[in-house]
Amino acid sequence: MKRRITVIFIAIFILCISLPYLLAHRDREGRSSSMENRMLAAYPSVWAEGGPVPAYLSRFEAWLDDNLRGRTVLVEANSTLQYQLFGRVVKSDILQGRNHWLFVKDQDMIREYQRLNLLPEERLDLYAEKMQKISDYLERRGIAFYYFQCYSKEEIYPEQYAAGVNRVGSAGRADQVVETLQEKTDVKQILTKDMLLERADELIYFQYVDSLHWNEKGSYYGYQTLMEEIGKDFGQIRSLQETDYLITEEESSVELYGFEYPYSELCPVYKVRDPQAKEITEQTQERWEFLHYREHTHDYVNEGCENDLRILLVGDSFVRMFLKDDIAEGFRETLSIDWLNIPILDQVVEEYQPDIVVLESAQSALKDTVELVIQTEFADAQ
Repeated sequence: MKRRITVIFIAIFILCISLPYLLAHRDREGRSSSMENRMLAAYPSVWAEGGPVPAYLSRFEAWLDDNLRGRTVLVEANSTLQYQLFGRVVKSDILQGRNHWLFVKDQDMIREYQRLNLLPEERLDLYAEKMQKISDYLERRGIAFYYFQCYSKEEIYPEQYAAGVNRVGSAGRADQVVETLQEKTDVKQILTKDMLLERADELIYFQYVDSLHWNEKGSYYGYQTLMEEIGKDFGQIRSLQETDYLITEEESSVELYGFEYPYSELCPVYKVRDPQAKEITEQTQERWEFLHYREHTHDYVNEGCENDLRILLVGDSFVRMFLKDDIAEGFRETLSIDWLNIPILDQVVEEYQPDIVVLESAQSALKDTVELVIQTEFADAQ
């Protein structure tokens, strides 16, 4: 009898540890989790062409963790309980600051806030040298070039950052880059930091809804600064004024792994009253098939524009998410592409023939932008 009970318990134990495997999803290509904004691990193969798959056990564990049936419910429950019981945000890429503000949780960005990851002088000099070559390359073709530095939320609202994370310096990487370009090149810059700090009391960045970016009021001020600087060289362009927008507010909140963060904010909404620019990206897909990150390519025409200028925007989310539509209202043609296309900027220029090129870099991506510019070779060959 005792032996029979032991066998039954062993069978139950084996069944319990086998059930997660038997019930787990087995998608070879992996599934996406919109709640976590990432791809879940795909079912691993033991053997592939050329031999056994390396680190199979760790791949298997990652797949099992990501693909258990009912995992979404467990993640939501854990997120809710952790915050309700301990006030802890469990979303791995979110850092809770003072007054419940949310910031990006990334080791490099934390060090950026602390001023502990400054760029070496050698890299700064190489970057300045290459930026000057890019500017000269464009100038020889009659193209105006502008560098547009954008800033993360913690740079404008350091007083709201997480308690216990202290700054040990007065200048960060973005300050280094702006200063180096001013001192060692004649590259024209769109300078926004002082303006943003002066207007910080107007709440020009998201508090909770977005952990990194300016809101639509802040982006409007950035847009105005950009257009004013370009307007010094191209007096024929017209920038949108506040009267050109229908300005409203909407209350918004954010979900963190299925848990609705218990703080909401009134977000400004700037909608152009009479937009003239039309996006034609679907019609021009074949033309731009050589671009990297084609899903971040946006092509506009504005037949009602009073000038014949063509502008090329090379940047990331600060332009792509907030500015490209407004900028397109001021030019006959506007093309916005991802900053990872910097190494093939010469190909884009030859195909598009712009009058103006704006290179935008977010503070969060600055290290990678600097390295990508340094590695760009086409300017050296001209």
